[in-house]
Amino acid sequence: MKVFVTGGTGILGRQIIATLFEKGYSVIALEKGLDPKRRKEVPFSEKIEWIDGDIGDLMAIQKGMEDASYIIHSAAMVSFDPNDRTKLYKINVEGTANIVNCALKAKNLKKLIHISSVASLSPSKPAPTEIDERNGFNPDKGTSDYAYSKYQAEMEIARGVEEGLKATMVNPSIILGQGGVSESSLSLFGYAVKGIPFYPSGWLNYVDVRDVCEIILRLMTSEHGSGERIVLSGGHISYKDFLGLVSKELGAKPPDIEIGPFLSEFSWRINQILTFFSGRRPVLTKFTARSSAKRLIFRSQSLPEIWPDFRFRKLEDSILWVCSKLK
Repeated sequence: MKVFVTGGTGILGRQIIATLFEKGYSVIALEKGLDPKRRKEVPFSEKIEWIDGDIGDLMAIQKGMEDASYIIHSAAMVSFDPNDRTKLYKINVEGTANIVNCALKAKNLKKLIHISSVASLSPSKPAPTEIDERNGFNPDKGTSDYAYSKYQAEMEIARGVEEGLKATMVNPSIILGQGGVSESSLSLFGYAVKGIPFYPSGWLNYVDVRDVCEIILRLMTSEHGSGERIVLSGGHISYKDFLGLVSKELGAKPPDIEIGPFLSEFSWRINQILTFFSGRRPVLTKFTARSSAKRLIFRSQSLPEIWPDFRFRKLEDSILWVCSKLK
């Protein structure tokens, strides 16, 4: 059977495609401009049915869905730069609305899997330590535009379900996968390589990209309830310990100076001033600074009930696997 994949050239999308081919599926994927360099980085690239377009192109989406039995919607923009507010809405919200609208008209479609994020889940007030699928979206002044966009994208999926679409959502924490150090979560590995002595005071929630893909494929062919979501997080660890493990594996000096709340708030403001005059994209924003200082645990309440046999990979194994492509 054919699977239509959006976001196929990203960290998660590449692994989704590799897993699908390994399981015997055929893949249809969107790629704007059909850039040969980007396509070359995707496993089984020569076997993919590539369609020139993106999630803003309704004709391309409809073409991709014509013969597809399943859709895996992983295309999204991740940014915590306030200047990207319009782009985030256009890609994450309008793009998901386009996917839903076309999926509702697709004749052969069995199910849609939407890749959301734990960013769409907030602590209730007062804030609990642990967050699972039962938590809603409780925005405050520290909520990023990215979080708003992922929540609104989920509302588009919910709308589709109300109109008869069979769809399930997964909410991964920070995904650890192979790629370049400038890609998404791999910037943490790039940070460790530089031997920067500072580390934030908060906790990092993580999940191996291979585990995410396994759950996606299980959901794709299961009868698990439509419209529901599953939090995917393999565990949590302090940024100090995480960067220490990565630094050790890559032969770099581990960080040893904690950035407390005061210094963190000072740093993002200084960075904002510097980027204003330089015209460059900010390395540190208000949202990334405050997020990295939080101590929250994301954990699935429903996953153990659905598949008691499933076990997340150990963090040390994930780091070793990711670093093997960076050395």
